[in-house]
Formats: sequence, C-alpha cells, structure tokens
Amino acid sequence: MRILFITSFPPFPIDRTGGGIRSRLLIDALKKIGSVGIFYLNYRGADHDISHELSPLFADGSLMLEQSVKIGGQGKIYAHADKALRALGMIWGRKLAAAGLRVDIGARKAIEDLVASKKYDLVVARLSRPTAVSGLLDVDNIPLIVDADDWEPSRVTTQLNVVPWYNILVRAYLHRMLGGAEYLGQRILERADHVFLASETDTALISKITATTLPNLPLSNDGGEIVRLSQSNAKSRILFAVGQWSKAQNSDGMSWFIENSWPLILRKVPEARLRIAGSVSDALSKVWKRRKNLDLLGFIDDLTPEYEQAAAVVAPITWGGGTKIKVLEALAYGRVPVGTSHAFDGLADEPILNDVVVKSDDAEKLADGAVKLLCDHDFRSSQEIMTLKYYGDNYSISCFNEIVAKTVKSVVPAPRDSGGVATKQKRFFGPTR
Repeated sequence: MRILFITSFPPFPIDRTGGGIRSRLLIDALKKIGSVGIFYLNYRGADHDISHELSPLFADGSLMLEQSVKIGGQGKIYAHADKALRALGMIWGRKLAAAGLRVDIGARKAIEDLVASKKYDLVVARLSRPTAVSGLLDVDNIPLIVDADDWEPSRVTTQLNVVPWYNILVRAYLHRMLGGAEYLGQRILERADHVFLASETDTALISKITATTLPNLPLSNDGGEIVRLSQSNAKSRILFAVGQWSKAQNSDGMSWFIENSWPLILRKVPEARLRIAGSVSDALSKVWKRRKNLDLLGFIDDLTPEYEQAAAVVAPITWGGGTKIKVLEALAYGRVPVGTSHAFDGLADEPILNDVVVKSDDAEKLADGAVKLLCDHDFRSSQEIMTLKYYGDNYSISCFNEIVAKTVKSVVPAPRDSGGVATKQKRFFGPTR
C-alpha cells in the first residue's frame, strides 16, 4: 500500500514537541503497513529544508519526501499579506475564514495532481487545520484519515471558558473562532473516512463509527518506549516541570501555579525546589525568577536525569492540548503528576487515574497534594507503583500501531488494482459538539 502523509510537524527528533512526536508515531505505524511519502506543509520559512533532516532518520527506503510546500507564499511580503487576509476573514468572513483559515492554492494544486496520478492509495493528514489549508477537504476521490489529535471545537471552547467575562474583545474573538472551528469540524466529519482523536472525551462527542481514540505517547530519545525509572529518592524535595513555555496554553497554567501554589508549598517545605525545563520568553523568565527556589533550565536534550531526581512532576495546564504529553511522560517514567483537572482530561480509565495522580483546580489543595508527595515517602512510593501499572495497562506503541493498522484496513479494505483506489466505505456523520 502507498500512503501519503500530510503534516506541518516534522517527525521527532527533528521536532521535539508533542506534535513532532505524534508525527513520528504515525509514520512508524504507517511504515509497517506500506511505503510512506511525506507531503510537508512548511510554515517555518523558505529557508527551512526538511529533506536533508529526514534522510538519516529513515534510511531503509520505506519513507520519502514527496513534496514540501511553503504555506503563506514566498517572501515576507506574501507572508504578511496572508496573515492580514486571515485576520480580516476572522472579523468578516464565514465558514473556514472565521477560524482564521485560507486554503493554500499551491498545496491544493499539488495534492490534486498527486491524487490524479493515482500514485497513492490513502491519505493520512495530521491535524484538522492543516488538513483544511492543504485543500484536502475539496479532494474527494481518495480515502482520507484525519489525525485531528485535539478536536478543534473542544479546544476553542476550553480556551473560551478560562477567559474572564469582562474581557469582551477576547471573548468576541474566540466566539468567532469557535464558529469557524465548528464548521471545520463538520467538514472534517463529512470528508474523512475516519478521524483519530487523542482524547477519550473528544471521541465521545463524535459518532464512534467515524472516530477512534488514538492516544498521544511519549518517546525516548531514540524514538522508542520510555524505560521506567526506579522509585524516587526518599530525600528528594524536587518538583519538575517541562514544556514549551513560549506557548500560552502551557505558560498560563504554570504562571498560575507559580503565583498561587508554589508559595504555599515553600511555606510547608522550605527546602523544596521547582525545576522547569524548556524554552521560556525573556519577559516570563524575569517574572518566574522572582520566586524562591525556582530553577529555569532551558532546553535539555535528555530529560531522564531530571525525572530521576524528581519527587513529582508538575503539570498545571488550564486549557489547550499542550503539555498533556508530559503527563503521560511522567507516568511512563514512574513519577506522579501534580496538575489541574484539564491536564488529565481525556486520558484513559478516569476512575483509576484519579487514584494515581494529584489533581485539583484549587491552588491550596494542589499545593497540599504536592507537599504530601514531597514529605510522605511511603505514600509517594505507593503512588509511583500505581503510575507504572496505570501507564502499562493503557498505553503502548504496539497498541498505537494496532489501532492505526486496523483503521487503515477498514478504510482501504481491498488492495489497489490497475483501475484506481479501492471503493470508499459509506460515511456516518456525527455531531461536532
């Protein structure tokens, strides 16, 4: 089988974010089914060349770069014009324009030509928004699986829910975005033969015939399963956090934790330290550094030593998908995550999960939970045992690959013949909310 994989996220380790990790997981799973061609939607600039970075990663010949298309046109003038048009669309536009989206003419033409050539049997597209930008929603003569990851209407609704009522302009902006996201969700359901979602909560919103939960998974530095750690040191008083803090969906929650929970923790455990890995803006760095016993580590290539010395892992995410992958990473290593309810939203087996993690949207209760982990080693040890069991029972690369293979087989049930692609199955549509 020949599969075209469309993505705006280069695969891990080229891109080390959650988006890059998921691209790598999908590519590895699809390579077990057939040959894979990457159609790269380049948002990163005309000088960004992915071809030489891919070569050493996939030297076995089962993966190739089919095409790279610069999104937003070539040059700064075209890029600024594209941003301006999308901004105007969000104010006055309808349908996809209300979500700040415009179909890229170059990408759509390239995809139409590839589909017409009958070179591929199946298209797998990463994320709803790039799928729309690529023009795939208007190309209907090839089977399509969309890896939506986070469901756009849910993502925008969550963001809207944390904006205060008096912030009228931001709320008006998000309401426009939500209308566009709901239209995008409906178009995805109409066009796609199947949709992957990372969250059990999102999957429950959609007809189970058209959607499957395909959970995010953390990866080790070599792209494999994370090796579980031994139990944490009884003397450890370290809380660890990692993320791309330049993104508001990650930093908003951490700022809230540092402002409200961290002082309460230090009051009871003066020797406690909060170690934060990942990129932080200069402005945010100045604010966070004002707090006692807080270390900003910057980018760290190998996080294992940090997890090893940590007593627990902090994940106070209040909206978006963001560092939810880091919750799973903590569980995989055998460290107890401490976070807000949103940080755990959509993870498997919620009743068991709630017994494993420290979860609260109240700053004082979250601090108390962290203090108990820091000071009560017997309790911490029992929780660490439970984290490893929970993760092992619910998450693995082999299960991920099995879900992908089963879905591909259902979407393309017959091998391609000389006349074209296999006949598509009847679609079933469900609600977007």
